Amino acid sequence: MRIISLVAVSVIILTLLSCGTQTDDTGPRVNVLLIIIDTLRADHMGFWGYERDITPTLDSLALSGASWMKMQAQSPWTLPSTASILTGLTPREHGAGRYEGQLYGLAASIPNLQGILHSEGWQTCAVFNVIFLNENFGFHRGFDHFDCRGVTEGIGCRRADKTVDAALAWLSGLDDGSCYFAVLHFYDPHIPYDPPSPYDTLYADPSYTAFKSDEEQLAVVNSVNRDSLEIEAEGLNNLIDLYDGEIAFTDAEISRLLGEIRISGLADSTLVIVLADHGEEFLEHSGIEHGRTLYQEVIHVPLIISGPGVPSGLSIDVPASHIDIMPTVLSFLQMEIPDDLQGRDLFDAGHPEPDIPSSGLFWTESQQASVRRDDFKIIWNSDGSGIEYYDLSRDPGEQAPLRYPDESMVDAVEFYWATPPVAEAPVISFRDAERNQLRDLGYIR
Repeated sequence: MRIISLVAVSVIILTLLSCGTQTDDTGPRVNVLLIIIDTLRADHMGFWGYERDITPTLDSLALSGASWMKMQAQSPWTLPSTASILTGLTPREHGAGRYEGQLYGLAASIPNLQGILHSEGWQTCAVFNVIFLNENFGFHRGFDHFDCRGVTEGIGCRRADKTVDAALAWLSGLDDGSCYFAVLHFYDPHIPYDPPSPYDTLYADPSYTAFKSDEEQLAVVNSVNRDSLEIEAEGLNNLIDLYDGEIAFTDAEISRLLGEIRISGLADSTLVIVLADHGEEFLEHSGIEHGRTLYQEVIHVPLIISGPGVPSGLSIDVPASHIDIMPTVLSFLQMEIPDDLQGRDLFDAGHPEPDIPSSGLFWTESQQASVRRDDFKIIWNSDGSGIEYYDLSRDPGEQAPLRYPDESMVDAVEFYWATPPVAEAPVISFRDAERNQLRDLGYIR
């Protein structure tokens, strides 16, 4: 994989978009497939250097396109991160998330990527797999076809194979010549780690029986996060082994999806974007899972873009984030980018490298915000309990905070926290969201 400057990438993109892609008066008529893999750490990808070969499909996709080695999530959990991906707004701007024990969704007045593409004639589809992305939270707006599963207690949860089946069923019903924008959300790597056979023993020792059920696995993790239990190394390794099995299963199903798209003849006219909403922690900072901190294990995620007009084999060493997805897609399709977006077209070398903010914890009442500037990162606590400042080039694991933070970065993170919302985020009742989804799935009447 070759590393190339962003200036060169910009020139190549503009050149290739001027030929070989069917266009009309509004720009290229290209399909867009956006794949969001829940809870996928960047450092568990083969192209990023992981020792296990668990992502051959995604590694191949990265070789056929471009990958960003410093991609940052806007939040360490699904609701605010996915909202940022689809709106191009930071969590402080869109307001979706959990604050002071209350859940908030997306305001109806906020434009989104699917709505813009729908208005330009694209057929739009969402296949989601967690309750926080359902209609109650506002994620249905702009989609012609909206299919969200995944409620508490495992009822209605859908594995990667069923997610691909649902997407292929929708794609098979498209009219000839129509363009599509499809968003697929794969939930499998999320805890509890319970991959199907044979992935359950691909790396995990089948003789290890400390976790006899998903409920027991979750109970152990919760106890570790409350500091009431110290998990043994064998147990931690078992969780990582099962997590890798979930990733390998998801990668295999994405291979099936892309294979069917190739057979259908749509591969040459489909822009494929793969990224994660957030990562996962395995005791790097005393906890397991995500939503508790803003350290890199939960913020550093993969990003791959491949398709017509995208040069192959590019490894881009420039920081990027979720809010860049919407302007990148719109620019690729030669559509106007809304003026109020902070994100940038990732293939445009004309923009300076921005500060990248993240925020929106789930499990704590006090909140944090972080800002990454090149390889420096600051983590700020809203309750005034302190600031952490890191040089990620020398300390990628964020274990040795620097003594004196850059004051301009302190100003930047405080300015970000003071960002006013663009609209009032609606309060969402989790009980109502759960009840409505159970009704949609036919479990209650």
